[in-house]
Amino acid sequence: MRYTRLPELDHPLAWLRLLRADDIGPWYAALSQPQVFEHTSWNLQAARELAVYAQPPDPTDAAAMLRLAIAARDDDRLLGTAGFHSVWPPDRRAEIAYDLVPAAWGQGLATAAVKALLDWGHGHVGLVRIQATVLVSNAPSLAVLARCGFAREGLLRSYRQVRGRSGDFWLYAHVAP
Repeated sequence: MRYTRLPELDHPLAWLRLLRADDIGPWYAALSQPQVFEHTSWNLQAARELAVYAQPPDPTDAAAMLRLAIAARDDDRLLGTAGFHSVWPPDRRAEIAYDLVPAAWGQGLATAAVKALLDWGHGHVGLVRIQATVLVSNAPSLAVLARCGFAREGLLRSYRQVRGRSGDFWLYAHVAP
């Protein structure tokens, strides 16, 4: 994903920055909480499995994934993450993903992060299609996508393994105007 600047978050409580090594422990702890874990397809056994996300991305690699920290403006603590994976340059598309620590839920942070990534992905990076796959049980994430103008395209039955079982996911997409 070629870029020269990072997206900017329009939210009074948080900002977007690159993930750092000291974010990995808190991120793993958040993803391990039952109320978060149940709505994701992560199958993590240890924090070190997330370390790859704290490596500086190559801004000249058109297929590079990018996961950013959603950090508190007051003390820079990790509130969640947001970014792109499954980047496919020939079709100018990528998949968006995001998560928040439960203490940050209900404050509009996920919606603001998704909107920032949409604007940046379409406008700065040149993505035509930004898609999301969401477990059918994840009502809050489905609401975020709806608020951000994503269109539901269909049900992906047994799409991805979720801790050893096939999971059903909704496919959503946002196409550049």
